[in-house]
Amino acid sequence: MMSLSESVKQVISDQWSFLVEATFEPTAPGSSYATYFVDTSYNQFVLKLYAATTETAQIHYEHSLLAFLQSTDLPFAIPVPICASSGETFIAIEADGRSLNAALFPRIVGQAMDRRNLAQIQAAGFALAKLHDRLANFDPQGKFARLPFWGALDRIHPQVSVPLNVPQILSLGLEEQRRFGLLLNEAIEAAPNLYATLPIQTIHADYITPNILIENDRVVGILDFEFATRDLRVFDYLSSLDQFASFPWKEVRFEEIVQAFSTGYRTCSSLTVAEMEAAISVWKLQRASSLVYWTGWLIEGKGSRQKIVDAVVETLRFEMWLESNQRRLLDALGVA
Repeated sequence: MMSLSESVKQVISDQWSFLVEATFEPTAPGSSYATYFVDTSYNQFVLKLYAATTETAQIHYEHSLLAFLQSTDLPFAIPVPICASSGETFIAIEADGRSLNAALFPRIVGQAMDRRNLAQIQAAGFALAKLHDRLANFDPQGKFARLPFWGALDRIHPQVSVPLNVPQILSLGLEEQRRFGLLLNEAIEAAPNLYATLPIQTIHADYITPNILIENDRVVGILDFEFATRDLRVFDYLSSLDQFASFPWKEVRFEEIVQAFSTGYRTCSSLTVAEMEAAISVWKLQRASSLVYWTGWLIEGKGSRQKIVDAVVETLRFEMWLESNQRRLLDALGVA
C-alpha cells in the first residue's frame, strides 16, 4: 500500500473541498488498487486509487453501473462515487511516480462476511439474487461492457494470449503440466457451447466475502464492482461458491454451505435447468480462467508464483475429487 504524499492529499482536497482537514488511513491492500479510509469531523469516506492498468473506459462503466443500481430499490447499500468539483466521478493524480485515477465513495459500515456462518451465507445468496435481478436490466445488449468474457481464456489478461502456455510459465512439474494442460483444453473446448446456451447478463464478477458487508446476519452492503461486466450469470454464482465453500475436501460443512447459499438465492430467483446441469463445466471454467488471470498478474509483477502454483495443485485435486463425488456436488447444488 503506497503512502499518500501531502501534495496528493492537496489535489484530493482541492477536488473534494469537504476533505480539507481529513485524515487518510490505508485499508487492507486491494488486489488491483489501493484504498484509504478518509475521515472528517462529520463523515467517513473511502478513497480508491485505481491501478495504472485499469482503463478509464472501465472506470466509466463501473461508475455508470453504480449510478444505475442506486436508482433501483436494492435492500443493501452500494458504493456510489461522489462527484469531484470538476463534475467527474474520478480524477487523475500523480502518486508513487505513476499516473493513477482516484475516486471517492461514502463509507458503508458493516463487517466482512463470515464464510463459516450459514445464516450469513444464506443472506449472501439472497443478496446475489437481488443483485442479479437488477443487473439484468443494465446494458442488456452488452453494448457498453468493456471486459472480455471470463470464458475467453486467451483474452482475459493481456499478458497471457496463449493460455496453454501457463503450465510452462508457472514451471510446473511434468505431471502437473500434463494434467493442467488437459484442464485448460477442456475449458477452452467447453466455453463456446456454454456461452451459446446459458443466460448472459451483467454480473458483479467479484462477489466474495471481503466485498459483502454484514450486520446482524443481513447483507447491508456490496462493494467493489471494478470487475463488473457482461458474462454468464451462473459464473457469478459458482465463483462465489468457490470461495465460500473453499475446496470440498477441506470443508466438512461443504454441503451445508452450498445448500445455504442456494436456498438464499432461490428465495428471490433461481437458475435455469440448463445452468444447473452445466454447473460442473462452468465451475471448471471458473477455476481455469482464474488461474490464467492470476498468471497474468504474476507476469506484471503482482502476486506470488507459489500461491498460484498452490492454487493449480488444489484445482487438480478438485478434478480428482469430482471423479467420485460429482453426484454429491450436484445434489448440494439442488440438481435433480
